[in-house]
Amino acid sequence: MARARPEEKRQHILETAKRLFALEGMGISMGEIAVAAEIPVGSIYTYFDSKQALVETIIEEGWNEYREWLEEGIQARRTHSAGRPASETARGILNFFMDEALPRLFSDVHLIMLLLGEAGASAKLREKLDYLTNLVISLVSQCAGPGSAQATADPKLFHTGIMVLLLGALETLALAPLTGIEISTGDIQRFLRQTGENALGISLPGKG
Repeated sequence: MARARPEEKRQHILETAKRLFALEGMGISMGEIAVAAEIPVGSIYTYFDSKQALVETIIEEGWNEYREWLEEGIQARRTHSAGRPASETARGILNFFMDEALPRLFSDVHLIMLLLGEAGASAKLREKLDYLTNLVISLVSQCAGPGSAQATADPKLFHTGIMVLLLGALETLALAPLTGIEISTGDIQRFLRQTGENALGISLPGKG
């Protein structure tokens, strides 16, 4: 491997380790990661004190990058929709979430596999699922309007239902490559979109 700047080397370690952890499991050693990355094992410890620290960095940096992108996209759509009815703005944001944000998250299968594989305190999986679930609930409630079945549903049951859908989608994406199940990212995205439209009794606007 050609000499790289510190940040490039760090990123190379993260990308290599993420792939190996996701595909080979947490039993992979730092030495094996170093071989795959074509660097001395000591170089890994320059950036990460332990394997657990490396795993947590992969998960948290990957999630934070996604969340920042998602929130920027939401804010851009709020700004673009300034002055319009709240329900119309919410539909546009929900459409963005379904057609762009979920596919972006789903495309990082290695990150998903790590999140599910390290579903204890280090991955803070519940925290991340709660964030996405609460976002969806807020948007759906605004789309449906006050007094609708969705807006007046049992909050705990509604939260559970959305979380089950999201967790099920992530589990399916993680398991499909390992089991030969022929379900694609697009299949899951279309199912979630249709489920949302059916629940709301509306058609979300097209992508764009």
